[in-house]
Amino acid sequence: MGDKLIELPNHGRLIVVTDLHGNLDDYNHYLNLWDESDPDFHIVFTGDLIHGMDEDTDGSVQILDDAMAKSKEYSNFHTLLGNHEWAHITNKEIYKNRQPLVLGFKNVISFSKGFIEPHLTNYIKFFKTMPYFVKTENGLFISHSGPSDKVRNMEGFNKIFEGDYSGPILYDFLWNRYNSVTDYTKADVSRFLEIVGSKVMVVGHCPVESYKVFGSQIIMSSSFATKVKTYLDIDLSMEINDVKDVQKQLKFIIG
Repeated sequence: MGDKLIELPNHGRLIVVTDLHGNLDDYNHYLNLWDESDPDFHIVFTGDLIHGMDEDTDGSVQILDDAMAKSKEYSNFHTLLGNHEWAHITNKEIYKNRQPLVLGFKNVISFSKGFIEPHLTNYIKFFKTMPYFVKTENGLFISHSGPSDKVRNMEGFNKIFEGDYSGPILYDFLWNRYNSVTDYTKADVSRFLEIVGSKVMVVGHCPVESYKVFGSQIIMSSSFATKVKTYLDIDLSMEINDVKDVQKQLKFIIG
């Protein structure tokens, strides 16, 4: 598993933030809620830091520069891999509203820095350091998306940590959507949580208004495509029995 699975103890505090997509103001707002000087106060961004829908207002470069610095300085600052970071690692194009976002990100770098290299290469190196998951002792499992219905036991789950970024299980944990019958069901969520010994799964990826409860999973929108921005702020010593316990710890930003 190496450094791709972060395991947090049953003490301290945790803030979880989902897809920012280049929104620098939201990034800074969530940072202001976090105390970097307290090593037991963790903040997790669940991937898709990058790729704003408007290149002129895209703060992806500024977010990445700061996140790279904080990742080196603070052991309580965590950025998980999202499908948009994965696209740069694997050199796969992503389109939103018919706009090529991987190509567009190069334009954003060029506009911000004056030239693309070596900045793009350095960002991809950073993406490759990103963990896939966070698992807490009190029962949370946090990822960008997923789960994968290909995981039937721990041996199957551990395969995600083998090989490169082209594996189908990793793909599912980055791309699967709750509202697609071909991706995963509530039963898949429950089975996966039982396999890994967790109670509730928290993800982003799917645009929802504020948040959605899907079986034992909470899908949050902390910045992108929502009027009510939702994040999780939870005491890691709190006992978690089911999704309702975690739902009560959600916080909201209106407007």
